[in-house]
Amino acid sequence: MLKKMEHYNRLDYLRILSCIMVLLYHLNILKGGFLAVCTFFVLSGYLECVSALKKDYFSIKSYYINRFKKIYLPLLIVVFITIIIFKLHPFTNWMNLKPESLSVILGYNNFWQLNANLDYFTKHINSPFMHFWYISILIQFDLIFPILFSLLKKIDIAFRKDISIIIVIIATIISTITFIVMSITQEKMIVYYNTFARSFSFLFGILLALLHYKYNFKISRIFRNLHTPIYAIYSILLIAMCLFVSSESNNYSIYMILSTIVSCRIIEYSIEKTIKNNNKLIELISKQTYGIYLIQYPVIFFLSNNSIIANILVILITFVLSCILNLLITKPKIKEIIICTCIIVTGSIVLILQKDYSNEMRELEDKLNENQRISDEQKSRFLNSANTEQEEKNEKEDQQKAETFEEAKIRIAEEVSQLPIVGVGDSVLLGVADSLYEQFPNGYFDGKVSRTIDGGKEVLQDLINQGKLSNTVVLALANNGDYAEWKNESLMELLGNREVYWVNAVGADDPEFNSRFKEFAQNYPNIHIIEWDVVSQNHPEYFYPDGIHLNPDGVKPYVNAIYEAIYNNYLEKYKNNN
Repeated sequence: MLKKMEHYNRLDYLRILSCIMVLLYHLNILKGGFLAVCTFFVLSGYLECVSALKKDYFSIKSYYINRFKKIYLPLLIVVFITIIIFKLHPFTNWMNLKPESLSVILGYNNFWQLNANLDYFTKHINSPFMHFWYISILIQFDLIFPILFSLLKKIDIAFRKDISIIIVIIATIISTITFIVMSITQEKMIVYYNTFARSFSFLFGILLALLHYKYNFKISRIFRNLHTPIYAIYSILLIAMCLFVSSESNNYSIYMILSTIVSCRIIEYSIEKTIKNNNKLIELISKQTYGIYLIQYPVIFFLSNNSIIANILVILITFVLSCILNLLITKPKIKEIIICTCIIVTGSIVLILQKDYSNEMRELEDKLNENQRISDEQKSRFLNSANTEQEEKNEKEDQQKAETFEEAKIRIAEEVSQLPIVGVGDSVLLGVADSLYEQFPNGYFDGKVSRTIDGGKEVLQDLINQGKLSNTVVLALANNGDYAEWKNESLMELLGNREVYWVNAVGADDPEFNSRFKEFAQNYPNIHIIEWDVVSQNHPEYFYPDGIHLNPDGVKPYVNAIYEAIYNNYLEKYKNNN
């Protein structure tokens, strides 16, 4: 059994390492940092089981009270402070504030995010609570663990044998197999957010705790003289996976299982060397890891623009706020209790008074689904049609010789409407696809939720390979992701001399995207920027509550802006040629 005075500094190192990996992942610096969440799950299962095993009498009530203080109360404070700050200074869009906040408070945020079709891996910061799916799974684990632990103890007593270890081994195997099967048969986010899929990491931690503290079984004893180098090797392996494994990898599920197993090995080699609390700094930082996890995304949501200075500022503010949160929660006095109570009461009032936009967002979702169906049908027709753009152009050049300017304007208007235009964009374009087909019946418009420039390039390349990319291309790819000039250069290299009509963004992830792309476009005479931000300025009635997607009032101005840009370019060419 562990003595009270004993402290394992190496477990502190593991907590800190995992916390850094996750924070750097959220800052878009470390592509594999999501794997460190598996380590947190293993640690939670292990430490909670060890704590329960150490007690002569395990009380479910005491367990819940302890977890409320350590896990739930800090969560409530962070949630309500975030809501209060947002309402005091609503400088960004957060359309799901009420339903999302309730899902966090009630512990089902992971399932809410699945239902809302939110993708953790897109790296869009459209909510300060995107990372709380993990806390919800942790809360769900905390709710069921004491009941299961008590039940397993009763089973062992009833049968007078250690049946519990067999049950946990079987459950761990079944859970791991379930995770593997789901990762093959289900979409990535269903696997990543699903409580049942992620339970294998918890179970690995529980199994390890049972082996150590109930059966005194430790593989590490075989290598008594190599604890430190083996500990270092496993730690380096975990760091290497976080550095080089991307969430886009087809083998992401294998690496999640591997990171879980590696975390178990690190834990085992951490507890082989008992060290008293002789490193106060490490212990202090380790105590802040949960607070840092809670606070980091709200700080990123409000402050970060992915610059080096902004990222450093995020890290510093997150750590300071975590220390303040820890002071409020740990051994609170009257003053701290009053502050926490005021925060919770004020935040609750703000949340209750907040308007729920769920109906509007369901309307938008239905619209996107219907337009996706229309685009899928139009794609088949477009790909099977003959490309007559050049033939029609030659015929109309002959007609131009004997027409007046007014007649030319009418002809150009008809010509533009009949162009086989290709439009590629994100959910904003998808939301207006039906109206674009009405304006350009011979076109094809491919929109997808959260699509970035990289995703748009894939669609364009596919059309080029099939010989179906027309000379007139409309792109709406400025909303998602950060500005990267090399990506724009690669995009324009792919498009060649085609006429590109670029619709800029309102509410883009990168607030500098529009201005930087406008400067970039000066080097490309075939880029025509459609300044949707200017057209829609002072027209909040065009948008859904998120301030990005277009409601019925905004669809027509958006489509007209695209049509007029193409029409004016054709008209300008006519003037220059005559």
